[in-house]
Amino acid sequence: MNMKGVCGTTATMSMKFPELSQEERIRLLTPRPGKVRAVIDSDTYNEVDDQFAIAYALRSPERLDVRAVYAAPFTSMAGVGMIPEATGPAIGMELSYKEIYHVMELMGEDPTGRVFRGSTEYLKSAEEPVESEAARDLVKKAMESDEPLYVLAIGAITNVASAILMEPEIIKKIVVVWLGGQPYLYPYAIEFNLSQDIYASQLMFDSGVALVHVPCMSVASHLTTTPMELRHYLSGSKIGSYLTEIVSGQCVDRELPPGAANFIRESYLKGVDDYSNEVLGQFSGPRKMAWSRTIWDISVVAYMVNPGWVPSKLIPSPRLMPDFSWVREEGRHLIRHCNYISRNPVFGDLFHKLGK
Repeated sequence: MNMKGVCGTTATMSMKFPELSQEERIRLLTPRPGKVRAVIDSDTYNEVDDQFAIAYALRSPERLDVRAVYAAPFTSMAGVGMIPEATGPAIGMELSYKEIYHVMELMGEDPTGRVFRGSTEYLKSAEEPVESEAARDLVKKAMESDEPLYVLAIGAITNVASAILMEPEIIKKIVVVWLGGQPYLYPYAIEFNLSQDIYASQLMFDSGVALVHVPCMSVASHLTTTPMELRHYLSGSKIGSYLTEIVSGQCVDRELPPGAANFIRESYLKGVDDYSNEVLGQFSGPRKMAWSRTIWDISVVAYMVNPGWVPSKLIPSPRLMPDFSWVREEGRHLIRHCNYISRNPVFGDLFHKLGK
């Protein structure tokens, strides 16, 4: 996991953004019925959940008019979990760009003019955007209509933050639905999407943009499946078979790698328990795994398809600190925080749409 940008203060100390009235903010953050305009911002080559999310969104035309898909940057090293190697954000973005094309072509969708390259680096400060096709297109699509544009963000939030910095007026025009970080009851927000670009992540909570925040652990983490289930429901389609093959290759019968449990405990679950290493060292436990796969990124699509499956509340936006801790303050602007996901109806809808 790349912990870039652990220095600095909150992201928007000197930057001025348009202010939404309470009425405007609540209107934007209230789920809208019918079909809405949407774009997807995705680190698609990272893991497999992005491919599921893009396919699910494209197969939900009753709710989503997907106008564009943006390739988001990501950085990872081989051997960390099930994430492919991308030694820098530009490499991760380019791999994602090509994978978006591949997914759309498998689905019989024409990607021409709908897929855009994103940032080749993360934000270097709280006030400097990274120019990209994706950020420019997001500004264009946001400003071309008075109807809100929903930004389904399932990766590092660099492209979206850059678009806001390039044209702050889009704050009046967009709703960002972002999977990233952890619930606010957790002492730390550490998670792959959020931790890649600390300045961009802070901006989501400080700029005043209408934000629907989907945390990972204890919310999106409910969205698990297995190769057996995928083979049963998705073997009848090209995209279903492709996704099943990837998951099956990741969920192999193997022992838990040494240090894997501690990696999660010291990152995604940092500060959630008070056990010492000495105490835990007394418990060996089984190392054989009953493997399943969390398909994290379909959470944002599920929220859009049916918000009743993803219970949420309007609460004051927390501050994200440079050490990835949360600070709660009353009086801050409202965001929508998702508290749970009902796994069964989400996968039932996804299997119905992608298995055909």
